[in-house]
Amino acid sequence: MSPPEAPLLEQLAANSVPYRDPLAALDWRALALDRYWLPPEAISLHGTPEFSALSEPARMRLSQYELLGIAQAAVALERVALESAAWRLHRAKSSAEYAFLLHEMREEAGHGLMFLRLVAASGLEVPEWQAALPRFARPVTRLIHSDLLYWFMQVVVQDIPDKLYRFVRRHAGPELSGFVRQMITVHMLDEARHLTYARRRLEVVAQGRGLTVTRFIPPLCEILFNRFVRRLFWPDAELYERAGLGDGRPWRLVALRNPHRREFVLRLIAPTMRLLQQHGVEVRLR
Repeated sequence: MSPPEAPLLEQLAANSVPYRDPLAALDWRALALDRYWLPPEAISLHGTPEFSALSEPARMRLSQYELLGIAQAAVALERVALESAAWRLHRAKSSAEYAFLLHEMREEAGHGLMFLRLVAASGLEVPEWQAALPRFARPVTRLIHSDLLYWFMQVVVQDIPDKLYRFVRRHAGPELSGFVRQMITVHMLDEARHLTYARRRLEVVAQGRGLTVTRFIPPLCEILFNRFVRRLFWPDAELYERAGLGDGRPWRLVALRNPHRREFVLRLIAPTMRLLQQHGVEVRLR
């Protein structure tokens, strides 16, 4: 590890010392189903005539299921993050890195438990979390040994949800669940430290990558980027069915063809795309 990173790791680890268990920090009694869990603009059908025709309770229920879908993807990704941190723990090159990774594992485990508790406490019917693990989340880096690909995905799977959570916090009106806003805040505070280090490592790796990596990794980066974005922002048909909208296939088509949804997502992820471009990895939303 380069010497300049040691102070950063020490600072990040120090900021993690006052650990807050999210299961204990959140008032689970405040979780209710009479509020939106996502602002209407952040719902996949927003802007369509079909969405306008839904009743207010149906829109609220859809927002709750869409957040649960994001939460289930987060549970699966937290598992991948734990596996990756454990793998890196064996290869830590300094006490500072070792301590940071232990803090990261503790926090990622807390996030996974928090999202599982959200699903259970909501009383809403969702698939088991194993079914929510997207194919892109399976550790590609075990098959393709590329530091650039690894840190690229670490930035993507942390930075894009962060942008969504920031949007939710900025647009948290009285119709939005206060509990959800608190939960998002807890998650963001911890992930900010993980994201800071992932960005630093991507910067270092990108500066030292070779020509052979340049040719074959960027196309794979774009494929994985788009799979992640699609999984996060365009729900499967089953989710609409569980939200009580009937056959989910027509609803998914409405979402996929919804220009407002694409515009919303593109606006949300544009800062992430610019960040990646600064490190020589250009991706487009397909």
